[in-house]
Amino acid sequence: MIGNHNYINPDIESSYKKNNIGKTIYDVVIKYKPKTVVEFGTLYGYSAVAIAQALQKNNNKSELICYDLWEDYKYKHSNVNIAKQNIEKYGLSDIVTFKKINYYDWLKAPTHFDLLHIDISNDGNVILDAFYHLSKNDNIIMFEGGSIERDNIKWMKLYDKLHMNVIKSIVKYRIINNNFPSISIM
Repeated sequence: MIGNHNYINPDIESSYKKNNIGKTIYDVVIKYKPKTVVEFGTLYGYSAVAIAQALQKNNNKSELICYDLWEDYKYKHSNVNIAKQNIEKYGLSDIVTFKKINYYDWLKAPTHFDLLHIDISNDGNVILDAFYHLSKNDNIIMFEGGSIERDNIKWMKLYDKLHMNVIKSIVKYRIINNNFPSISIM
């Protein structure tokens, strides 16, 4: 594991907070030193703060572009002002941009990225789409999911979503933190 590097676990509501998954995300950004990070599913900004802290520490004139549907997402959502306030609270506004777009619309003409973080109610279909449309380049795709525990959460069962264990033979990914919720990389 990479050293601490002044990481602060964001005091922001998130399923990632309980197991300090932000540190795992931070460590990935520190390790790979991306210039452009794209995030889908910002919600209140927990992972955005973790990513932006690492970008700031890497000090390589990087940027984070946070895409979300905000209030237009029919399930649990936030609004862009709350996410912006959380980014400002940690002094990271200069490297973070917020935009509203649907992930599937973005996939038709994706902006350049070195690292993509996907956290948009990920199921196997979301990850397959990322794999088929985006993984041909030499970039990193990080996503929530990949573990049996993640496949067995309530909404995955309720809506009969395609589980990650179905696509393991297609998508080569590895779990980078075994705590729930899992975080994986391809």
